[in-house]
Amino acid sequence: MTSARWRWMLVLLAGFLLVAGGHSLAAHLESFTAHLHALGAWGVALFIAGYAIASAAFVPAGLLTMTAGALFGIPAGIVYAFLGASLGAIVAFLLSRYAARGAVEQWLTRYPRLSLLGASVGEHGRRIVTLLRLSPVIPFSAINVAMGVTRIRFMDFVVANVGMLPVTALYVYYGAAAGAVASARGAGHPRGTAYWVLLFIGLAATVAVTTFVTRLATRALAREVGVPE
Repeated sequence: MTSARWRWMLVLLAGFLLVAGGHSLAAHLESFTAHLHALGAWGVALFIAGYAIASAAFVPAGLLTMTAGALFGIPAGIVYAFLGASLGAIVAFLLSRYAARGAVEQWLTRYPRLSLLGASVGEHGRRIVTLLRLSPVIPFSAINVAMGVTRIRFMDFVVANVGMLPVTALYVYYGAAAGAVASARGAGHPRGTAYWVLLFIGLAATVAVTTFVTRLATRALAREVGVPE
């Protein structure tokens, strides 16, 4: 299943939970958010560390990023999710390169699309990984471990993480919108019409920009390394 399909499945799941969970979900969300914010900088650090560990363990990054949006809102959620995802990517990359190289190489033989990248990543590794981050062709966690057994330089891999930002912003918007709906349903926090209009205009704009960017990246990736769109 492609990352694009996973993306929409996560959005539908969030919507289902809002309808099914109702007041109870809203109460739990607000309680957890309050406890996390009460910890101040430690709460942020715990979230980022938890995100990094979970993403390195192949928990879907989209779900984690939506959680960041629900807990911290849009600007802070983007920053914290990006930091957590970047740290998780680095951990997975280093484990793949130095601790589990043989197992990863054997695993890659079952996935021709991932194996194809190994021969293509070299001096242009930064550009290729940036395109992979922008494109939904290969899942986030799979990229991290696959790149660990290629010739890409560590710093190029780290810098290429900037390509995560468009999709990170999209998932944070999804999470923030879901959190706002849950709060409005459950705890009686009315939101003005202007708030909802701005929220969903921002969400629509983010969807449009992210879709456009990912299509361009997917085509560029197909030309660069022959990974099919």
